[in-house]
Amino acid sequence: MSTVANAEANKSVSQHANVFVSFMAVCASATLASAALRHQTWHRWEFLSLMVVAALTARLKLKLPGVNGNMAVSLPFILIAMTRLSLLEALLVAGLSVFTQSIPKAPNKFRLVHALFNVSTALLAAGLGWYAFHLMSVLPSSQVIALVVGCAVQYFVSTAPVAAIISLTEGLNPFRSWNDIVSLSFPYYLASTGLASMAASLGGNPSLPMLVGITLVMSVTYRSYRMYFGLMSSNSLAPAPKAQSAAAGK
Repeated sequence: MSTVANAEANKSVSQHANVFVSFMAVCASATLASAALRHQTWHRWEFLSLMVVAALTARLKLKLPGVNGNMAVSLPFILIAMTRLSLLEALLVAGLSVFTQSIPKAPNKFRLVHALFNVSTALLAAGLGWYAFHLMSVLPSSQVIALVVGCAVQYFVSTAPVAAIISLTEGLNPFRSWNDIVSLSFPYYLASTGLASMAASLGGNPSLPMLVGITLVMSVTYRSYRMYFGLMSSNSLAPAPKAQSAAAGK
């Protein structure tokens, strides 16, 4: 095995990852600038309440076992903002939530590149999801279909870049990584979409009881996922049973 060849390969992977992060950051910046230029009105109470709740609940996060990624309780509030607010407001809610989620717990150090990638991915996912939802809303289709399409676009854009960056930094198959992420997170996204759909069907601004209710539901979901992932981790660390000898008992 050539040590020089391996070092060059790792350097190439690192360069490709940096280029990809830069590309995501440029696209996210363009999306945010475009939204700021076309922004006209603020939904003050709706925007502030969703931004505060999304930022606070983002700290309730779970690391996906076997995958270099995590998910947080704040997703339903990002989806509600994406479907109820202006583009700029939805981007700010998503960006602040994911930035808060990216702040590591002690003693881990804050990594600017990781936070930049996470926030850029969140901005692109929320922006494209917002466009998909509003495009479907003007077509002769139901509001539920528009919300499902918007959330599906947001889901794909949230997970595909994560699988791509994992493949670049860890040398794993991107399709396998994306499949692992989907297998672990899809029920959570499905529940979040359902809550966003219920909030949309009620109409009007999100009230305090609605936000508290969604937070409680997602907190229970968070606890269930945490217990499940804990069991998965315990089973993976447990020693394998020793193979019994064919001569056992003799």
